[in-house]
Amino acid sequence: MQEKQEEMDRPMPMRYTLISLLLTLLSAHAFTQDRHTLTGRVASPTGELQMGNALALSVRDSSLLQGASFLEGDFTLADLPQHEVLLKLTSIQFGDTILYVSLAGRSRVDLGTLIVRDNPELLGEVEITGDVPLFTTRADGVLQVNVANTVLATSSSVQEILSRSPNVISDDNGLSVFGRGQAILYLNGKRITQERLGSVSAAQVKSIEIITNPPASYDAEGQAVINIITKADMPDGYRATVNQQGTWSQYAGGATNTQINATAKKGRIDVAGNFDLRRGNEREVLNTTRTRPADTDYMNSQLRWDRQRDYKDVSNYSLGMSYALRGGSYASVEYNGFHERIDDDLQSRNFITTHTEDSRYSSRTARINLTRNNAVTVNSKTMLDTLGSYLFVGGQLSTYSWYRDDDIRENNLVNNDETIRVLGSHQNNPIKILSPQADFVHVFPRGGRLAFGTKLSIARVAADLSFYEIGEGGEHTPDPQRTNDFSYDETISAAYTQYDGIINKSITYGLGLRAERTHYTLYTSIREQSTFRDTYVNLFPQAQIAITASPDLKLRAAYTSRIIRPSYQSLSPALIYQDAFTSSAGNPDLKPEKVHAVELGAAWRMLDLKAGYSYNITPMSGAAIRGDDDKSYVLKAINLRRGHNYFATASATFSRSWFTSTNSVSVSYSKRIDSDNGFTMLAVSPQVYLYTNNKINVGRLFSLQLLGWYLGQRSQGLYFDYDRWLVTLGAEKEFLNKAIKVSITANDMYHTSYPSGHYDVGQTHIIYQRTFNTDYYRLIVTYTFGQLKKSSYQSQSTGATENSRVR
Repeated sequence: MQEKQEEMDRPMPMRYTLISLLLTLLSAHAFTQDRHTLTGRVASPTGELQMGNALALSVRDSSLLQGASFLEGDFTLADLPQHEVLLKLTSIQFGDTILYVSLAGRSRVDLGTLIVRDNPELLGEVEITGDVPLFTTRADGVLQVNVANTVLATSSSVQEILSRSPNVISDDNGLSVFGRGQAILYLNGKRITQERLGSVSAAQVKSIEIITNPPASYDAEGQAVINIITKADMPDGYRATVNQQGTWSQYAGGATNTQINATAKKGRIDVAGNFDLRRGNEREVLNTTRTRPADTDYMNSQLRWDRQRDYKDVSNYSLGMSYALRGGSYASVEYNGFHERIDDDLQSRNFITTHTEDSRYSSRTARINLTRNNAVTVNSKTMLDTLGSYLFVGGQLSTYSWYRDDDIRENNLVNNDETIRVLGSHQNNPIKILSPQADFVHVFPRGGRLAFGTKLSIARVAADLSFYEIGEGGEHTPDPQRTNDFSYDETISAAYTQYDGIINKSITYGLGLRAERTHYTLYTSIREQSTFRDTYVNLFPQAQIAITASPDLKLRAAYTSRIIRPSYQSLSPALIYQDAFTSSAGNPDLKPEKVHAVELGAAWRMLDLKAGYSYNITPMSGAAIRGDDDKSYVLKAINLRRGHNYFATASATFSRSWFTSTNSVSVSYSKRIDSDNGFTMLAVSPQVYLYTNNKINVGRLFSLQLLGWYLGQRSQGLYFDYDRWLVTLGAEKEFLNKAIKVSITANDMYHTSYPSGHYDVGQTHIIYQRTFNTDYYRLIVTYTFGQLKKSSYQSQSTGATENSRVR
């Protein structure tokens, strides 16, 4: 209980200061409404000014919001309350041209000179330079996080970007969305694995979509979708960026990260590549207290596990090429690679006290980790008409291999009697994943969009773990409980249909159904029943509706059903060594978790509100379960019986010429119910989440950025999580006509963002605290160079963002 008391004794004033800052910013500006003015000039490819009409259309249903005529190229659309519009340019001199324009965070947007052509053309998204809000909520409820020109852009990895994004929580279970739960990852609208995330360059990330109600076109796995969008195409020419980062943490030491990105375009051909190299140190410390207070079975265990990591060579690299066809069609191929060599120094100390024993079990492990990931993606998209109908065919083949070698030396002192053991282990874990898919989308002339699609996912896992004790003569004695051959073959066949329709100019809706058939075969050599097989079919309906009650007020509602499948590693029952009495293990009996969720939302001026409820069947979790003897514990993946979760969120973004601020306040109430694992039920309590991100322009000298979040304490009935919070401060300055950018960041300034908590299972009270080197100072220098032909807009290749706009 000592660590719990220390946690309760942490200084409080800074915590309350942060909370007060968040609430003040939100309450002071929640109801601020910005009106926007959109201007531009229309010209032919030869530079001749054109005449015609400029129309601002609703992104949601293409209804007319405002229009203006122009005679000599220049047009102005004033007093627009919307944060995003479709700009339609129409004339007898040129074909209809449509652009998507984001207005959020800027009172006046000048598009510059727009080049139009005789043939009708659907242009991509216009990239507006300048300060934009960190996130905006679209009409369909999707939270779009802008990374460029924010403190998120100082991150050294995509994982770090996500952990600092609003409503995204990073913990031992991976990435989750506050109020919803575990999230699956997409890259430009295509599903990727957590392992594949390491091969994506942080410098290439443009924005992130957090989708809490995914349509049927997305995989049914996970309770939310995080779609990472990389930077768009560019005009003819080339551009390259060199980014050098230096990081220092008193907790772990120093690290460097070098990022090189290059893009070239000539006519119809685009080529892009990147290379990232990371070296340095990282550290993770886990403190755990396990207590069995009963007199007949008393035990107290004080465990400290310290892992110091040396990044010998952590690099990711990619090369891709796309070829533009007529009418917006394209074909592309891309290769992504990831190589990671990390040496770990792991030290573990476990002080165990019982009625008959006062002991110290310590170990030191020299570990070599080698990870390789290679992925090839091929895509083809054929536009079928000028309305936006298309046929997409694509696929990805990825291979992932993980090798680990451990040399372990135990030094145990039991009642003043010292013993030494030398242990070793080798683990090899290759994974192959093949995922082809096809999508057909038909857009109707009077509105409405019908989509059909199929996808096949084939995963093959073949892993082996050898664990042994090394005798004085060098002989190897295998440990039968830890040595294991493991294989897992899984095939998921999916088909979906989705219809997005329009009732009238104020009401749109969407209906979808996805069917998935899952077949798997699991083999493990350490179970008496060595082979497990199963086949199951699931249907996942989805529905949503959006109502524009007025230009200032928009309402929405959605229902989704989802499934969460266990990771491949969490199915292997082999005991993974941590110390003499602590191991981790998977569970081949683990069942998928099924979720039914409803969500209501409203957007009023600059304020966005949403609330929801989800019902979880056999939710997956984990706990330290007693092993075969009185002192051993196994950290094991388990299924609970069911879960209930309620949440509500209010967010607001506002902007001035010198100040941009984004704020969010959320509260959730979650209850987990267990019947088979021996948990002690706790009183359930809600959890508060506060987030703020602010950018201040100090004249033309430099800009300051302040990011902060607070995640309050929570009790789900089984687990009690302590509160944690983070404050990050950054400054940025551009030189030589924006060719060089220098920024410095102080992240997690008070080192308070670590997860900790307690729970009771099987008569054991467990307190844990996991600490990382999140408190660091980082200096970043970015140099951009290239030759581009003059162009006033930047078009984006057709992809996931277009699909979301049509919805």
